Amino acid sequence: MNREWESRVTRSTKPWLLGGALIVGLAAAGGGWMLTKGRAQAAPAWTSPPTKVAVAAVLQATQAQQLTGIGTLEAARQVSVPAESDGRVAQILFSPGERVRAGQLLVQLNDAPEQGELARLQAQAVQTKAALERTRRLLPQQAATQEQMDQAQSAHDQVQGELQRVRALIAQKRIAAPFDGVLGIRQVHLGQFVRAGDALVSLTDGRVMHANLTLPESAYAVLRREQRVRLRVDAYPGRDFVATLSTIEPQVDPATRTVRLQATLKNPDGLLVPGMYVNAAVALAPRPDVLSVPETAVTYNAYGDSVYVVESGAKGGGLSVRQVQVKTGERDQGRVVVTQGLKAGERVVTSGQLRLYNGAAVEISAQDTLAPKTPAAAAASAPQGAQPEAGKGQP
Repeated sequence: MNREWESRVTRSTKPWLLGGALIVGLAAAGGGWMLTKGRAQAAPAWTSPPTKVAVAAVLQATQAQQLTGIGTLEAARQVSVPAESDGRVAQILFSPGERVRAGQLLVQLNDAPEQGELARLQAQAVQTKAALERTRRLLPQQAATQEQMDQAQSAHDQVQGELQRVRALIAQKRIAAPFDGVLGIRQVHLGQFVRAGDALVSLTDGRVMHANLTLPESAYAVLRREQRVRLRVDAYPGRDFVATLSTIEPQVDPATRTVRLQATLKNPDGLLVPGMYVNAAVALAPRPDVLSVPETAVTYNAYGDSVYVVESGAKGGGLSVRQVQVKTGERDQGRVVVTQGLKAGERVVTSGQLRLYNGAAVEISAQDTLAPKTPAAAAASAPQGAQPEAGKGQP
């Protein structure tokens, strides 16, 4: 009886309970939607602030063209002074690092055997000369025959030839400086036995230097003698030495497909020494109306090179950027030539590209500091009375 009554009560009240729960749920959802809508209307839309970037103008100017290569310096006159014959070192007549004159005696080898042979031949020469003169006096009187005269002349000539040979051997024992210059480290010791060709000491005259360079064979068509060559060495960072292209090898190396060049320059202050590694730039005819930007403006990746161009039109009247694909050329002094994709006067981003995208708002915080100076501007900015350093220059 009680269970039947409970079942009837449950069936009669269940629809009312479900309806009430549904009403409460709808009311709660409606209230939350109204609250959210009110907050959305009250809060302003959020936007990111403009990205601060450094910019530079695309410059159009005459571009100095050049071919770059590497090489090694050598003195116009340098040699390892050798021994010309075998012998024992009897005297060393120089000090390492000394400046010597041409013909100055450096090393004397033992020449005692040759001196003895010279004395014997000189005595023999006196005898053959006397015999020749006596025969010559007797010939008109028919006291001597023409055959005797010829024999006397031949004996005298043979002795004279032997004298010349021995004197040459004695001269080879005297090792002298072949030209003016500075000696290097001594490579021989007193009493040492040396062989012909052994190096005794180096001698260098560095007042005129040669730079031996290599360039790709494709450069052969534009190379001419007397072209200016800019040289740089690691010992003097940032300093330029100007040389003149003096020799172009008339053959291309078939193994490396390169052409060898030699540039010549004066070295009066002795800053350059043989063996220095050099970076060289051979000046070519300048190219007019070339566009260039700082190297930091170009982004390099597998899909090509690109830059960000600054333009107006962002919301609120600000600035924005547009990514542009470009083609680049040679680089020099922090700038790169752009052959396609930009126009003169456009502004490109040089710093801050990592936070940029097409249409991103930007704010300019710095201007380019790598714009090349014209000769007039450089002269105007130089101190009064300033003179360029010797040996410095641009090809």
